[in-house]
Amino acid sequence: ELRPLSPTHYCQETTIIMLRHCVQSARRQQGGGLRWCSSLASSSVDHNSDGRQSHHQKAAAAAHHQFTKRHFGISRHPDPLAKHGSINAVDDDDDIADSGVAARVTADDLEYGEIGEANAMSLQMKAMSSAWQDGNNDNGDDDDGSDLFDSSDFGRGGDDDGDDDMEEDPADAEFHARQQQIKEELDQRTGRLWTDEWIIPEEEWLSNKTWDDIEEWKPQLATRKSLESVKVFEGGVPTLQQLSELDLPPSLSVHPGHGSPKQYATHRKKHIKSRLKMAIQLSIHDDLQKILQMESWSDKQEAVDALFEVIEDRVREREPVLGKQPEFGAMVENGLEQVLRMVQGRMRGAASKVDDASDDAAEDSDNTDGEKAAANEDSKDDVLNVVGEETAVPVFMDVANVKNAPNSAFLAKSNDSGIPNLIYPLNVHHREGVGRMVEEWELAANKETRRIMMRDATKAIASKIVDATNCCDSSVSDSEKGAARVLVTGKRGVGKTAALAGIVASARVSGHIVVYLPDGDRLRRHGFYIEPCNHRKGLYNLPMIAQEFCEQLLTSHGDDINKMTASEETMKEFLTNDQIKKVVKKANDDEEESEVEMPLTLDKLLNVGSESSSLSSGCYLSVISTLMNQTEKPFTIVADEFNCYYDHGHYFHMDYDEDVKKAIPLNKISIFKPFMDAMGLYPTIAGNDISRDDAVDASQAMMKWGSVVAAVSESKAVRRTFTKSLTESANALAENENPVNVVEVRRFSNVEVQHILYNFEITGIGRLRFDRGTTTLNPEEVEYLRMVSGGTGQHLMDACMIP
Repeated sequence: ELRPLSPTHYCQETTIIMLRHCVQSARRQQGGGLRWCSSLASSSVDHNSDGRQSHHQKAAAAAHHQFTKRHFGISRHPDPLAKHGSINAVDDDDDIADSGVAARVTADDLEYGEIGEANAMSLQMKAMSSAWQDGNNDNGDDDDGSDLFDSSDFGRGGDDDGDDDMEEDPADAEFHARQQQIKEELDQRTGRLWTDEWIIPEEEWLSNKTWDDIEEWKPQLATRKSLESVKVFEGGVPTLQQLSELDLPPSLSVHPGHGSPKQYATHRKKHIKSRLKMAIQLSIHDDLQKILQMESWSDKQEAVDALFEVIEDRVREREPVLGKQPEFGAMVENGLEQVLRMVQGRMRGAASKVDDASDDAAEDSDNTDGEKAAANEDSKDDVLNVVGEETAVPVFMDVANVKNAPNSAFLAKSNDSGIPNLIYPLNVHHREGVGRMVEEWELAANKETRRIMMRDATKAIASKIVDATNCCDSSVSDSEKGAARVLVTGKRGVGKTAALAGIVASARVSGHIVVYLPDGDRLRRHGFYIEPCNHRKGLYNLPMIAQEFCEQLLTSHGDDINKMTASEETMKEFLTNDQIKKVVKKANDDEEESEVEMPLTLDKLLNVGSESSSLSSGCYLSVISTLMNQTEKPFTIVADEFNCYYDHGHYFHMDYDEDVKKAIPLNKISIFKPFMDAMGLYPTIAGNDISRDDAVDASQAMMKWGSVVAAVSESKAVRRTFTKSLTESANALAENENPVNVVEVRRFSNVEVQHILYNFEITGIGRLRFDRGTTTLNPEEVEYLRMVSGGTGQHLMDACMIP
C-alpha cells in the first residue's frame, strides 16, 4: 500500500529526477560517451522468469552500485551537515525491514527498482518516459524538462485509481482554526498599525497645492477639550515657594531595565492595589447606597456578607488581566475590607459634622429645614464618594507672559529668536544646541507663549532649595539662611534641561541672582586658549570664557548688583596690584587715581571684565566671591551638562605637564573652580585627575545664602562610567551634614503625555497644528504616541512631527 509523500520525500524524489535529467543531457551531448551510466536510462533491470536476478546480475549491480555512489557522492554514512531524513541516511543494504519503520526511498532503490515496480516513483517515471528518451524526440518538443512538474498528481502518492484525497491531520486543523481566529481578531482592531495604510492616494499625487495654499494657523483651531484641559499658572511663572507647594501628578516609575528593579516592583504593586481599589469602589457603589439606607444592623451584616460573595466575580469582569493573579481572591477581599472601613470612617466624620451643624442651627434661628436637609444630603454624598478626589494634572509656566517680572528690564523681554530673557543665556547655539527644549518653541505656530511643564522633579528641586535656604521669607534672619546642593539626573530626553530652565525662571522671579551655565560641553572644550594664573599658582585662566561670563552676568543682573561692592581684600585675592590699578582706572573712565572711588561696585567690575580679556578672569572671580559671601540677596548657580566637566580634558599647557600629554583638570581652571568646589563631588572614575588636592572644602566653598543646582547630560559624548561614578559620589553625600540632594527626572506618565499633546495642539506643533482634535481626542492615537515615545519628551515631539 502506497503512503502519501511527505514534503521531505517529495524533495528527495525531485532531486533524483533532476539528476537523471542531467545524466541524459550529458549522454546526448557526448554521443553516448557515458556508457557507464547507461543503466540510469532505464527504470528496471533484467529479471529471470521467476522474478529473481541471476548471480552475475547481482554482482554486476553491486559493483555498479558502489561506483555510482562514489561518483554522485551518495554514501551510507550520514552527512553531519545534512538535515534529518536526507537521501544519504539509509542505503538499500541497511537491515530495516523488521524494525517496524517504513523503508525510505533512496537513490539506489530508484535506480535498481529494489522497492518494486509499483512504487510511486517508478509509476511517475513511466508516465513521463517521453522526457527521458535517448535523444529520440519525434514530436519536436524542446528537451528542456519544462513539463517535468506538469503532472497534477506528481509527488502526491496514492493509489492507481487517482484518488488523492487525504484526510487533514487534527493538529493541522486546530492550527488553521487558530490562525483564522487570530486573523479575524486582528481585522477587528483599530488605531495605528492596524488601519493606517501608508498609501498616498492618486488625488494627492495629482493635486497642484503649493505652500501658499496651506491654511494659515490660528488659535481657534485648537479644540475645546485641549483649551479646557491645559492649566497655565496664573501669574505666568511661580516663585520657588509657590512651585514647591503645587499639586502635581507623579512621573512614570523608573524602568526596571535601568538598574532599579526593586523600585519598579514596589511601584507596580502599588499600582495594582490602586487599580483593584478603584474597581472595588465602582463595583460596590450601588450596593453601598442600599446598605446605608438599611436601619437594621442584621440586614446590613447580611448585605455585606452577600457583597463579599460576589465581589470577586464583579472585579474580575472589570479587570480581566488582574483576575489572572494567583491570589486575586484574597487581594479583592482585603481591598473590600479597606474600602468598607474607609466608608465607615467617613460616616463617623459626617455624623460629627452633622451634629456640629445642628448645634449651630439651634443657635441660629434663621436656618431653615430645607438648609438642614441640604446639609444632610451633602454629607451623604461625601460618604458615598468612594471613588476619591480628582487626580492632579500638570501645570505649565509661561516664561513669556510673567506678571510678577523681576526688577531687571532685560529679563522682562525676549531676544530676536523669541526666547524669553528670563532664562538667558539659554539659546540655540549656532553649532551646538542646548537640549531640545528651545526647538519646541521654534517649531510652534503660536509665538505669543513659551510654556514649560512643571513636573514633580521641578517641584522637588524647588523644595530642596526653599527648605535649605529659607530664601522666600523676607523676615528670615542671617542665622537661618543657608545653602543647598542639588544634582539632577535622568535618562536622555526626559526633560532635565526643561527642569533647570524652569528653576532658573522661578529663582529670578523669586529675587535670586542666578548664574546660568547651560552649555557645559562647549565650555570644557572651546575655551580658545588657556594661560597660567600668575597671581594664584597652580591655577589656569580661560580669558575669553571669563569675558563671556562677565557680559552674561552684567546683562542679566546688572540692575540687581549695581549697589553691591567688592572689597579691596577680595580683589587682591584674584588680581595683582597692577591689575587692580588698571581695573580701577578703567572703571572710572580713565580718571586720575586720586579721584578713584573705592570700593568698586560689582557692575563696574563686570563691565571692565567684559571689555578686557587680560582682566576678565580676576574681575569675574572677584564678583563671584562677593556674591557667595553676602546675605543681602540669594545667589544661585545652575550648571547643565555638569558631567562633561569630569570627562577627558581638552585644555593642555606646558606648565602643568612638560610633555603636554595630561589635560588640566577643570577644578584647576579658575572660572570653574568656585562651583565645582561648592558641589564637592570627586568621583572615583573620571576622565581627568579631579581630586581634593588644592580644593576648598565644600562647607567653606558654599555660598552663605543660595544654592548650586547641577544636572548631568546623557546626550553628550561622555563615557557612561564617568556619569555613573559622579552620581554614586553624590548619593554617598546624601546623608552628610551638608548633603547633596539627588533628584531624578523620570519619564512622562500617561496624564503628562496627554497634557503635552494638548499643549502641542494649542501652540500648533507638527501634525497637531491642523488635525482639529483627531489626535488628542482619540485614545488609541494618544496611546500609540505614548508607546512609540516611551514617555520621553524628545521622542514624543519627534513622533508628532510625522503624520
